[in-house]
Amino acid sequence: MTTNDLQSAAPAAAQPARRKPTRLELGFLVLFHAVISGTFVVAYFSGDEKTYPMHQFAGYAALVALVARLIAAWIAPVGSPVRMPRPSWTATRTWFARLWRGEPDARRMRSPLYAWMAVVMLAAAIGIAATGGVADWVHAAEDLHHALAEIAPAFFFGHLALAFWLHWLKPRQPAPKLDAAPQPAATR
Repeated sequence: MTTNDLQSAAPAAAQPARRKPTRLELGFLVLFHAVISGTFVVAYFSGDEKTYPMHQFAGYAALVALVARLIAAWIAPVGSPVRMPRPSWTATRTWFARLWRGEPDARRMRSPLYAWMAVVMLAAAIGIAATGGVADWVHAAEDLHHALAEIAPAFFFGHLALAFWLHWLKPRQPAPKLDAAPQPAATR
């Protein structure tokens, strides 16, 4: 076994084996994304006096969705995409080194940045929603909630930019060649 073989195996050993989501897991993750996205948009644009009840409802709905996500992550089996991501500095450094060297496998493998992105987004969402819930009862928390909510668009657009960049890195499949003239169907 060469040093390159060991370096190639490092990212796989640092992360548990992952699999494609089942239909139920995929449905849960899509529903979670839809609820979180919708509630945060509604909450962000409804924080004034006239629409404050809508703001509260959206905030508490986001809290419920986040709690459901944490419970689902806790009970999901090992290897499930629903489990909490476990980012690794070692896997991230190795992936960037392989990407920098131009290794084609680095573009094909799942980036460890997805785990970092998920942890940051969940932490930001929990922080914003939780401080909003606390601010309903402890008014001293309102300033913290407002400060976190004002930087929420930065998290959102950073999340989108990273997702698009990681998708752009993936190798392209060549388009299938089309014949110039259609072939006649075989008759029986």
